[in-house]
Amino acid sequence: MKFFSTFRAKLILSLFPIVAGAVIGALLLFEWKFSATYQHLFEEQFENQISAVTQAKNKRFDALSSVLERMAQKPEVITAMKAGDFPKAVMELRPALETLAQERLQSEFGTGPRATTPFGSRPGGGLRRDEKDRPRDLKRPQTSGGGQTVPFIALLDSKGKFATNQRPRPGGNLPAFTPASAETLNPKSSKMPWLGDRQFAEILTEQQVGYLVVETDEHRNEQVREVFVTPLRDPATKAFLGAFVFGLPVTGIAERTLFEQTKRSEFGEIMGGIFVEGRLVSTTIPDDQKSVIAEAITQSMAKSDKDKREIIVPVGGEKHRLIYRVLNPESPFPQAAQVNVFSLAPLRAEIADLRRSAVILGIFALSVALLLISITSRSLSGPVSQLVKATQEIEHGNFDVRVPVTPDELGRVSQSFNDMAAGLALQDKYRSVLNAVADRTIAERLIENREALSGELRDVTILFCDIRGFTALTEHMPPHEVIELLNEHMTALTEVAYAHGGIVDKFVGDLIMVLFGAPISGANDAMRAVECARAMMARRRALNTTSRHPLEIGIGLASGNVVAGCMGSDQRLSYTVIGHRVNLASRLCSIAQAGEIISDEETAAAIRDSISSQPLPPMQLKGFSRPVEPHRIIQA
Repeated sequence: MKFFSTFRAKLILSLFPIVAGAVIGALLLFEWKFSATYQHLFEEQFENQISAVTQAKNKRFDALSSVLERMAQKPEVITAMKAGDFPKAVMELRPALETLAQERLQSEFGTGPRATTPFGSRPGGGLRRDEKDRPRDLKRPQTSGGGQTVPFIALLDSKGKFATNQRPRPGGNLPAFTPASAETLNPKSSKMPWLGDRQFAEILTEQQVGYLVVETDEHRNEQVREVFVTPLRDPATKAFLGAFVFGLPVTGIAERTLFEQTKRSEFGEIMGGIFVEGRLVSTTIPDDQKSVIAEAITQSMAKSDKDKREIIVPVGGEKHRLIYRVLNPESPFPQAAQVNVFSLAPLRAEIADLRRSAVILGIFALSVALLLISITSRSLSGPVSQLVKATQEIEHGNFDVRVPVTPDELGRVSQSFNDMAAGLALQDKYRSVLNAVADRTIAERLIENREALSGELRDVTILFCDIRGFTALTEHMPPHEVIELLNEHMTALTEVAYAHGGIVDKFVGDLIMVLFGAPISGANDAMRAVECARAMMARRRALNTTSRHPLEIGIGLASGNVVAGCMGSDQRLSYTVIGHRVNLASRLCSIAQAGEIISDEETAAAIRDSISSQPLPPMQLKGFSRPVEPHRIIQA
């Protein structure tokens, strides 16, 4: 334990937190930079992907929007819708829509879809049924079933119910598609799942683009379709007749490409998908993780209406960072979102490796610091030893000791020590002043400014307290018992005086004189003086229950203008007050009987609202030309 009290140990302990703090701060900064770079890379990949999706969406909208609106104005379709002949309306729309779908897919993917038309023909010069025998083009969309490149076509009535839905036809090979959120689609009763209690005509005031999850009856393969919902209206009356839905697959090529590119990187693969209707459709995210991620996105959307958000999701015991952006923020249909997610495990592994490196670096830095401190501390031991010896001289009262001042940091310490020694010497000189006064408040004022107590007129209240019959009581007592009795009495009354803010002016034999209002005036000095007198009486009565020699006291009080200041010689000073009111207080004390508190008329008037007093007959006191009207203070 002795080592820890040495200068060298303290120097080591003072530098250790600095070295450790620098290492920890550098580690935290590097971790933050590393995480920020990692996050920036992820966001950049996401932005590239979402940009590609947005461009494809805008290009598809520009190509299809006006064509679909013209189809909605075909007289045959309007007539069939007005008559409620929904199958006929679909038959009027389907060939053109299927041809449009093939042309669009041909333009987007560079080749036609693998699936044939429902009738096994080549509408508009389309593909042959034997196209499946051709070698697969690398640009062909990756599908898990032939139906994933077939357009989704459905007809809705004016209330938003599915009037017809895409169904297989006899002799054809077109799979049936069903929205994944609808268990059944009875053409007479099924309603769009997201419509709720809203009126379809009020929502669909113009063509809208939404997203729908569809699955085949044969393989139950889920896929996201971008659907164009085009309203059907009577050109003459503008009456809302319903709408037809035309959906094309949303390609997952960019999603898969990003996954394959990042799979071989040190940061781990970035998985992606599309969230719609509370479900996550993805070819890169494992099936057992989709429900967890979908639930996290659902909760996030419920808490915030931001189009883009980033959240942390625990998946399979590992934290994953997930970022999503809503694809159709202004659409009245269910919000769909492009989703990217990656595991934070590689990041945490990198950070753990950084921490291990930082610990090794910190240990090395601390070892070097300890070596340098040991070498440097030897050059400091000489001045420190001088300071120790000089401190011991100060302890023995030699305030004239000084230490050499060197031109370095220790020189500042030495200079501070010399200043301290000079200050202690000055304080030793002040001790003579403290011994020349009786009260600590007076001493403090003298130390601050000796001239402040040279003489002034002040309104004060003076208290005299004298022991009754003290001479007769102590006539035959041994001297040491007399001193013990007086010390006990004066100590108790001095404590009472200080407790009430009084200044003990002097002790004269068995008499104590206390001032209220000098050298510092207080709030209601007369009141404090009377309360002090009553407290002295109570304290004396308490002492009489335990003292070998019970004493009785009388107290006199007077208020008025006096001369206050330090009086005496250069060797001995005494702060006191002189004047007519001082003599009056002394005379009132002399006429007070044992246990009485006698005050002048001015003091009684000052306390009249708080403490009662009893007027006494006018008295002629020694040294006063006119009779004095004393008052007896009523004690509680």
